[in-house]
Amino acid sequence: MVYARNYNILLTMSRILNRVLIFLIPFSIIFVYIHEQFETVISRSTISGLAGFYSTAGIIFGLVVAFVIQREWEAWRRLSESVQSEIDSVREMWKWSGYTEPSLCKEAHRHLEEYLKIIDAEWEKGEHVNRSKELDAELDSLRGMLVEMSSYLGSTSVQLQEAFTNLVAARNQRLSFSNEHMPGILKRVVVFADTLLIFLSLFVAVNNIYLDYIFTASISLLAFVLFLVVDDLDNPFRPGTWHLTSEGYRNLLQELTVLDA
Repeated sequence: MVYARNYNILLTMSRILNRVLIFLIPFSIIFVYIHEQFETVISRSTISGLAGFYSTAGIIFGLVVAFVIQREWEAWRRLSESVQSEIDSVREMWKWSGYTEPSLCKEAHRHLEEYLKIIDAEWEKGEHVNRSKELDAELDSLRGMLVEMSSYLGSTSVQLQEAFTNLVAARNQRLSFSNEHMPGILKRVVVFADTLLIFLSLFVAVNNIYLDYIFTASISLLAFVLFLVVDDLDNPFRPGTWHLTSEGYRNLLQELTVLDA
């Protein structure tokens, strides 16, 4: 488990470094080219105080990105919570079904294990964002078994029924939030503002070329990273700097398989 965690950290750091290099290398080439070809234009913009107008563009960009990140983070949080709620509900159903008749308990455990296996398999294929007929079938089987279990559990059947209700609600929320994306027009605005901020930064300079590169590259890299944050939040299942995986479902399946052995 520790090895897997360390590997994930190294993989994340590697992805971040690759993205930074992919941006910085062409940016540095463009920076050198523009400073050689448009040196007089850059000098005039510095003298005439155009940096003030650039800072205004930066403020507008920051406000737009802050609004978008807040919205996307909220969507990410709700999706993450629905995934965790689904996992917790399966665990609760597993535990409460253990108090019923042995044959019913074994059958319920089999359906719950199959439920987790299907989610894990669909996650690998990228089909977990769509409603699955196989998962619907497993839920229908569990729904029918709840009626049979009620006669054995008595008053405690309420907890099992509540866990099943939470499972269905969490799954529906996961599917709903999985297909929720930033409006296209809003994403295009962010891309345009980000590109504009990076491009204009090349024409706002300080007297020292080395300091100029450091400050310009830092501002442009910050704008680029902010866009990556927005893009990753808007695509929670696509491998990026961070993303949601089926690890929680897989770990629960391993845990339940051991208990059922």
